[in-house]
Amino acid sequence: MPVRVVTFDADDTLWDFSSVVPGANTAVVDHLRRLDPDFGGTVEDLVETRRLVGEESPHGTPFPLIRHRTIERFVAGWAEPDPGLVTELTAVFFDHRDRHVQLFDDVEPMLDDLENDVVVGVITNGAMVWKSTTIADRITFWLAADQIGVRKPDPRIFSMAAVAADCRPRELVHVGDEIARDVVGAQAAGARGVWLNRGRTARRGPKPDAEIATLGELAPLLAAWSTVAEVGVGPHPLPWPEDHRLDPTLLAEGDRRNVVDRYRYWTRRAIVDDLDGRRHPFHVAIENWHHDLNIGTVVRTANAFGAAAVHIVGNRRWNRRGAMVTDRYQHVRHHDTIEALLGWAEDERLAVVGIDNVAGAKQLENAGLPERTMFVFGQESGGLSESAKARVADVYSIAQFGSTRSINAGVAAGIAMHAWVRQHARPPGSV
Repeated sequence: MPVRVVTFDADDTLWDFSSVVPGANTAVVDHLRRLDPDFGGTVEDLVETRRLVGEESPHGTPFPLIRHRTIERFVAGWAEPDPGLVTELTAVFFDHRDRHVQLFDDVEPMLDDLENDVVVGVITNGAMVWKSTTIADRITFWLAADQIGVRKPDPRIFSMAAVAADCRPRELVHVGDEIARDVVGAQAAGARGVWLNRGRTARRGPKPDAEIATLGELAPLLAAWSTVAEVGVGPHPLPWPEDHRLDPTLLAEGDRRNVVDRYRYWTRRAIVDDLDGRRHPFHVAIENWHHDLNIGTVVRTANAFGAAAVHIVGNRRWNRRGAMVTDRYQHVRHHDTIEALLGWAEDERLAVVGIDNVAGAKQLENAGLPERTMFVFGQESGGLSESAKARVADVYSIAQFGSTRSINAGVAAGIAMHAWVRQHARPPGSV
């Protein structure tokens, strides 16, 4: 089964949480001693208090609350109770942790090695402020137990991750350093659990689907798991054709890419050049303010219908899973704002129309679409942004006959593109 999504535990999987905690505890004790030089508590006392509070706390107690109660008991053992001081010291602990925690050295190279179409998420019981990390823009979704009310190893949190990534649980792989929380929970949800055993310790507990010592071993593992029945063609028999468009490596090893048969063995550049001579003059733009999972589908469909280009508005990084690698052959442009997009479209003399089911929209089924058209689509669920609706020339709606308020943005894009094709393009092979 192909791997569509990989999720990670955070603490001691992506960043070295354990090494920063002693420093955070020391910062708390040092802060207390600056306020009261006679304070007698030690770091060892604070660590032991944390162990006791953790054992006494009911299952599911948020970690920040456990830390707050730890410091509250620690202070009470040596001084008069002071709620304000406890809050202050708790902030000292988390501030030190967030400022000093470091990614493991193998994290960013691993993310670089993952296939572009693999969705990356995090499932954590911790309370790290993840948006301040250097990999925040590479993470599509983040499920924190304290925010959603479900903690690992509860399989529901892994099921939520599958929903967030729009995949089936068996297409999801979770990686973590704890078998009891990470592996057991993932497997109970129908996903695969990979144990990251950095210390190469002896396994205790259920068997993971795989065990790795570094994250550098992950990409080859996922590639092996994603291997499916071969498609395409094998090595070309000798003698090879003399054609500058052909790739010698593909001729020798075979061509298993997602391309039509006429492009078998062609180089990527040759395919793009050939498509450039036949692309239609319509463009497709989609707003990307929250890493919309539909963008990959839009890119793949635009490639199928021969769109001149796809335009991403907003966040530069987009989810490539649904593109099925077609983005390698499709021109994809980025614009920071809707205003920048419309300025570009004006320079190219494109008629810009929005697609959304809103009051006052015209019917796409009855529309006469200009040959040089740019379709603009909004985010899934939210539709076109107010800025886009105010600036496009027209907004068209797609007729619906059921109970749902709207259809999927990727589906809507396909319908709109096909409406253009029916008016302006001749099907391949037709006379």
